[in-house]
Amino acid sequence: LESLYQEEILELARVARKISPLIDHTLNYTSRNPICGDEVSVFLYVNNIGRVEKYGHKVRGCALCEASAGLVSKKVVGLEINSLININEYATNWLNGMVDNFIFEEIKSFTPVKDYKNRHKCILLSFNALSGACR
Repeated sequence: LESLYQEEILELARVARKISPLIDHTLNYTSRNPICGDEVSVFLYVNNIGRVEKYGHKVRGCALCEASAGLVSKKVVGLEINSLININEYATNWLNGMVDNFIFEEIKSFTPVKDYKNRHKCILLSFNALSGACR
């Protein structure tokens, strides 16, 4: 299990802890894991041409949940919401080894988690929340 919590993942979790929810958001969505109680809420401020201008989140979960939210927080600003609608499916396919590439190159930090299917949901909560907010 130590490989799951390598320094890159812990650094992304630290990044996530510095992010707050947005008060002036235009879109938001909360994704929950009812089994363990983890929860990620994503808040986006989207401009009139459909680009994310501001991002915020609230994370209640393990270091893997925090790390995936940290990754999203570093990459989402400036992207069009239409390109993010199915990001949860792309992340799922990457974790399951169905694709090698992903829109966020840093997802490779989560490579050790691919072997632990029971931890995939932890990583996917942030991507599910992001996708839900964009729909």
